[in-house]
Amino acid sequence: MRWWSSLVTIGREGMRVQRVFAAPSAITRAVLAVLLATVLGRLLDDPLAGAMASVGAFICGIATLLSPLRHRVVNALGMAAAFSTMAVLGALVHGTTWLFLLLLAVAAFAAGLWWTVGVAPGIRGCLAVIGLMITADLAPDAHGGLLMAGWIAVGTGLVVVVQLLPPYGPRFAAQRRALAALYRSLAEASVTAGSAGSVRSAPFTAARQVLDLLPQFSRPAAAAMFGLLGEAERIGRALRTVRATVPATAAAGNEGALVGAAQVLGDISRTVASGREHRTPEEVWTLLDSWAAASPVRGPCDLAARLRAAEELARRSTEDRLGDVLEPHTEVPGLYAGTPAVARTARRIRAQVRPQSPIFRHAVRLAVGVVLAEVIGRSIGGWGGLGISAHGFWVALTTMLVLFPGYGHTLARGWGRAAGAVLGGLLAWVLSLPHWSPTGLAVASVLLAAASFVTLRTGQLMLNLWLTAWIVFLIHHVGGLPGPAAWARAADTVVGAALAVLIFLVWPTWSTRRLPGLLAEWLRVQDRLLPELLTGYADVGATDLAAIDELRARSRQVREQLEAAVEQSHAEPAEHRGPWSSEQLEQIRTQVSAVAGCAILLGDHLPRTPQDAVPELTELADPLHEHLAALARAAAGAEAVAPGALRSVFDSFAARSGLLPTASGGSGSAATGRAVALSTAIVDAVEALTAIVASRRRPVAARRPEIQ
Repeated sequence: MRWWSSLVTIGREGMRVQRVFAAPSAITRAVLAVLLATVLGRLLDDPLAGAMASVGAFICGIATLLSPLRHRVVNALGMAAAFSTMAVLGALVHGTTWLFLLLLAVAAFAAGLWWTVGVAPGIRGCLAVIGLMITADLAPDAHGGLLMAGWIAVGTGLVVVVQLLPPYGPRFAAQRRALAALYRSLAEASVTAGSAGSVRSAPFTAARQVLDLLPQFSRPAAAAMFGLLGEAERIGRALRTVRATVPATAAAGNEGALVGAAQVLGDISRTVASGREHRTPEEVWTLLDSWAAASPVRGPCDLAARLRAAEELARRSTEDRLGDVLEPHTEVPGLYAGTPAVARTARRIRAQVRPQSPIFRHAVRLAVGVVLAEVIGRSIGGWGGLGISAHGFWVALTTMLVLFPGYGHTLARGWGRAAGAVLGGLLAWVLSLPHWSPTGLAVASVLLAAASFVTLRTGQLMLNLWLTAWIVFLIHHVGGLPGPAAWARAADTVVGAALAVLIFLVWPTWSTRRLPGLLAEWLRVQDRLLPELLTGYADVGATDLAAIDELRARSRQVREQLEAAVEQSHAEPAEHRGPWSSEQLEQIRTQVSAVAGCAILLGDHLPRTPQDAVPELTELADPLHEHLAALARAAAGAEAVAPGALRSVFDSFAARSGLLPTASGGSGSAATGRAVALSTAIVDAVEALTAIVASRRRPVAARRPEIQ
């Protein structure tokens, strides 16, 4: 894609309005907090108190709507403490420009590193920095800044208070939401044909992450939650097995049974989400049992058994004590044992503190960009008296909220935020033409804040339209500034968005350039996982299940990063393409998915009895390890690996061991045949991946001597 085409595509994405909304109860609580703050200001007849309390309630309310992974009270408390603390710090450095800019750079850098934890926490970190800028930049003096910080803290406190109001919902609400989404994705995969029906990994990772947030003392009571994740892992593998092993002649029967499985999975999802049991009709279970009994292979029987186990766990999760009497699920032993959250987060952040890390580059861009935007904003002044002079708040805020770690998101947010601010300025100007009483201004500001909450997740265009209008009414309420102040706010937003895009382009992070490293990292994980699985076929219990669980989780995380980078690379300009074309990247993604799917099935069919053991497969562990290690180096840019080497080793092994012509009867031969078939599929996928990696384009500088 050329530069112009890339800009047009991303600009269109930035203008798109999505139909994505937060939970109505969460929006209602956020609006109620802003309403209480406004009412407090009116009762005190203090416009400043009402405005600052509204600001605290508004920013903290936004944070509660951003994909909460913890309990809503915990989220609100954390955001209230961070935002209020930063507001106090801003008041303390007010009037000392160099100290404020230094503190702003440090805070923005820390907020950028906080993206390591996730997108929503990263945005919350940026919102907390806004507290620093409000009091340091907009306060009349240090005393006034502390007064503003106090009222901001009151507003954030109101957000915490409204989180205590009903409806409360079932216990472990965030964990329930993630698990319900996981079972919905399994239901969709059950009835979707072909490769489109493959089980997606993202919902599994999301469920793992949210369960991993639970403190150790809560985990025994949440044993049913962990069990549901473990059964979901097994159901996903059973669905893969059914699609791979059930004869095509039984396709008609499979379709009806898989529709029944989807209904069971949907009922489990609803039970988990609501905390109230949703029973599946008995005729659906009769259909599944008949299908399993008539199948000549084990897959349908396993799937039916796994569905019953998951339904039982979902039912247990509706009980008052959830799962206190349940043992930890054997499928996720490492996750259940866990590690302290603080140590885990610190380890993840430390791993990102390196110049090559995209999160580190984002943090540096954020620190430099916000400080530069503050200086530029102060230099601009008040736009001929329309705005608030001697501050760079709006320019700096926009730059901070537009800058994302990736090219596509940054440009899309820049387009959307700038356009939304201009349209919001027009709306605010029109609304400012009539005369408003103080009560009318208060009511209008609450309604505009409510519109901002409702449109928060629909895109930057709609959000900033209502946000700009709300801010102008808030300024009216405090200082009675004229209606054209809306245009100053819109102009600052356009400048800040343009600056954010420029800073990203000066020191970019291109997804295409990250792809070789991500592919190499994924291959290094497979270099540990696949030989471990093959070694596990030596005998029953020959491998460490906890180690496999950990490697699977790591493989899934890196694979998701790789797939996201491939997706983002399609919107990037051609000049920054990596060593593979778009078509080759899609082929890489396909082969990575094939290897991952075979590895899942290989692990699911580890020997359960001595007759299931296939000790001959352990001979493949070392050759596969050597090939994957060499392929990882080749993906990262080292010497190429010749396609066919692993295939030659496998063919020699198969001929020597005599495994290929296994008999069709008997449980042992069936297990052997299945293991050999899966090993063959892995070799096929790895060889296909090797051929694609070997075809990588060399840099232009390296090709010039050959051309000359």
